[in-house]
Amino acid sequence: MPRNILRDQRMREERRKQILDAAASVFARRGLLTKIDDIAAEAGRSHGHVYSYFKSKEEILLAVIKRGQDLYGEHLQKALAMDEKAIEKFRYITTKVLSQGQNADSYIVLLQAIFTDLLDDEEKKKIRERGKKNRALLISIIEEGHRDGSVRQGDPIQLATLFATLIQNLMLLEAREYAPANDTTIDLLLEMIGP
Repeated sequence: MPRNILRDQRMREERRKQILDAAASVFARRGLLTKIDDIAAEAGRSHGHVYSYFKSKEEILLAVIKRGQDLYGEHLQKALAMDEKAIEKFRYITTKVLSQGQNADSYIVLLQAIFTDLLDDEEKKKIRERGKKNRALLISIIEEGHRDGSVRQGDPIQLATLFATLIQNLMLLEAREYAPANDTTIDLLLEMIGP
């Protein structure tokens, strides 16, 4: 592929990412009544520029949610592929999730979207299905931890729910005006799921 086409493709992907980052931030702060103009202003782009990437606010909303869920799934898959004990895989996941600020915004947006009438039942079903796939990956790591002795014994579904709940709330510390999670926080979390 000629270099100009590759450069244009990268630039388009970067602008799309910029719009999604802005949208996640604005949706998280202002809610789902956010307008395209708000997203465009946050991204430093024009209203028309945003529409050249997305057809509607709902399409942007769905893209923000999907990107967040897909990124979490990628972290889980990379952890599964690591040649480490499961507890170290949990350290990797926790560090990755808590080090990326847009994760908190994406999670807030996901919660808003699930509990609103803005999205139809089919779109909510897709969101829940991606969530179930990610939970299945997390359960696989827990089961691996049961086998290697690095994760406390117990119902894998309950342990996955506990871990996910804790990490989701840790993502929201700064939004609640607490100090962000740090290495000590991560160590305490891992002690809770360790043997």
